[in-house]
Amino acid sequence: MPRLATLAMLLVLGLDAQASCTSTATGAGLAPGDWITPGAWITPGDARAHTSPPMGWPMLARQQVILLGEQHDRPDHHRFQLASLAALHAHQPNLAIGLEMLPRESQPALDAWVAGDIDEAALLEQSQWYRYWGFAPELYLPVLRFARDQALPLKALNVTPELRQRLVEDGVSTLPPAQRHGIPEPVPAMPSYRERLEASLEEHALELGGQGFDDDMIDGFVYAQQVWDMAMAQGLAELVEDGHLAVGLVGMGHASHGEGIEAQLKSLGIADVASLLPLSADDACEAEAGLADAVFVVREDKQSEGPRLGVGVESSEDRPGLVVTEVVPNSPAEAAGLRVGDRILSFAGRGIAHPYQLKALVPRVLPGTQASITVTRDHQRQTLTVSFPIMEPALDVERGEGTRQHQRPALQQEQQQEQEPQE
Repeated sequence: MPRLATLAMLLVLGLDAQASCTSTATGAGLAPGDWITPGAWITPGDARAHTSPPMGWPMLARQQVILLGEQHDRPDHHRFQLASLAALHAHQPNLAIGLEMLPRESQPALDAWVAGDIDEAALLEQSQWYRYWGFAPELYLPVLRFARDQALPLKALNVTPELRQRLVEDGVSTLPPAQRHGIPEPVPAMPSYRERLEASLEEHALELGGQGFDDDMIDGFVYAQQVWDMAMAQGLAELVEDGHLAVGLVGMGHASHGEGIEAQLKSLGIADVASLLPLSADDACEAEAGLADAVFVVREDKQSEGPRLGVGVESSEDRPGLVVTEVVPNSPAEAAGLRVGDRILSFAGRGIAHPYQLKALVPRVLPGTQASITVTRDHQRQTLTVSFPIMEPALDVERGEGTRQHQRPALQQEQQQEQEPQE
């Protein structure tokens, strides 16, 4: 990559060029004393650092599919994805972006967004972002804007939690192709993939104080991951069939070791696949050979929780505003005097008609400041002042406001059937 382009990537990613780590890894990782700085590219298991992917952007642009991994709540990972997309697009303009975040039902909204027919608020509403994905859209909007600005197709790779449950419980092949979006039966998991998934499941069981899982539960968990991998692989394969370089934005586990999406792609005849992962300097130092085709070293930059109002709300078609269905104890909402049954009409001077609008506005309030909230109560309109503390504790209540953005969509299904998500 030319020096100017390398500098541009570093600026886009907001990297600290002087940050570094000394590896303590041995064996397949880097030898002690090797230095890896944020902004470097490495091949896992190889001590040499590069200013661009070791195989080069032109070669990557000739692949059929590129998997860009992410930890969903990490802004630095999403900056890595945006910069990688820009570099790939410079070498291959016929590029399309696949999104794990949304199910096939969201495709019309993505098409309308790329065409410029709807704005960001309508995109979030029509795609049902907050129903299907528990992570802040602000993390993804730069990529979505890039796609629209460059007229790049966006493809929803996922399936709804309801369909995923049916596919897992009944088996993919039991449903007619039209009901499963043509998703084929996944190929069996590699033994190494099964071992990793089983180890992950056992780790979660220990965290929850459980005694582990029996073979049937492990089989079900592994099959669920295979179905998820195949659903995304099939969506990416459709982009390849349409003549695009398909770039998938997916969770790290789906893109690692060639065991997840890549294995399912190969069963579909898609062999030219590369995976690029973002890792911190410490993790990059210890990355084992085969983890990915290349690793980009990011500066640690975890997503903060941001302000939380502390209410559950639902909308109705016949009246404006949102009805408060729950007020979280010790929350800013409770301190401001909000009550169950209040109807929220506006927040911070902006009219509120849908839950997604409140969900989008609250995180924009700076901690340590206040915002007005207008409600009707007993047929009387009044304006309350909500104060957001500088150090706001995470809220962990029934159906988990403080934890819901870290849940996978499959775990959110039950809480989203009854009412809109909390804010």
